[in-house]
Amino acid sequence: MLALVAEVQGALSADEERVKDIPVRDCEEFPSAKLFLQSRPAGVYTCARAIASVEISSELSKVLVEWSFHLQRLSTGIATVDNNFNQGRSKLDKLKMATQLLATTVLTQWRAIETEDGMLSVLWYPLPDSDDYGVAVHICLMPTPKCLASTVLVYGEGRTNARCKHTQWIEDRVPIEKHVVQLVETRGEPIHEVLLSKAGPGGDRLILEGLITNFFVVKGGKLYTADEGVLQGSTRELVLKACHDLSIPVVLEAPKLSERDSWQAAFVTSAVRVVIDVARMLFTGEDTERDILLETSIPSNTSGFTQKIRDQILAQRMYLD
Repeated sequence: MLALVAEVQGALSADEERVKDIPVRDCEEFPSAKLFLQSRPAGVYTCARAIASVEISSELSKVLVEWSFHLQRLSTGIATVDNNFNQGRSKLDKLKMATQLLATTVLTQWRAIETEDGMLSVLWYPLPDSDDYGVAVHICLMPTPKCLASTVLVYGEGRTNARCKHTQWIEDRVPIEKHVVQLVETRGEPIHEVLLSKAGPGGDRLILEGLITNFFVVKGGKLYTADEGVLQGSTRELVLKACHDLSIPVVLEAPKLSERDSWQAAFVTSAVRVVIDVARMLFTGEDTERDILLETSIPSNTSGFTQKIRDQILAQRMYLD
């Protein structure tokens, strides 16, 4: 599978000319975003969809979906883990400059040889024994969703510092992923995503987000999704924009597991999947053993909201600038 990367170490001390001279190289050894991120030092990152059907432009927001959102995510994340970035903007501007130049170079070469949408990942990581940072930009083919409707498992507590998209989460979620693998082997049925939750009133569970997705529920003609304790993904932002355009009411509250029988639809979002219906949910009941799973089926978009949102996002070309 084709993958490309461009990377500068010492980004805080590099000028524009040096960054422009950084070569793009093949990255066959790390053909996916996850493998690439795991190969590098821990740091803050983001992954954006690169649209193949538009011309390459110096304005990356015309090519990369929600690019300004992704830059803000990186900026917020780096300030969370390194207080030096809260003391003026010069360091942050250096990382942004390196990111913009490397992304433009990588995209230009990608488009010369590829006609499909790509997943562009940006990683900002601290250099060992230094106050400087590395900036790496990787691109690969956008993965193809394997299913049109998914089965989800409610399992695991909400993560600490969820607003910061950090590669440490890739490692932290491994025990949950191993648990799911064992569960799938035992049950003989697929589980496509895990939903994290937290304790709510009266023993209820408040559903926060997936391991790599955001979670939405349609109930009473309104769309519900958690706002606190989640990583607010770029596709979540697209859904909120679509709801605004369509005058669909949005309630920024975590859906309650106890209200599942009143849900009219549910879906998860990600840069890869965009909007994927949730057809079935597995969970542990309040009065059942931890290893006994209950199951509920979720209606297939009886309100029509899900398809309207999906169509609006596509009609607006993923809200590219």
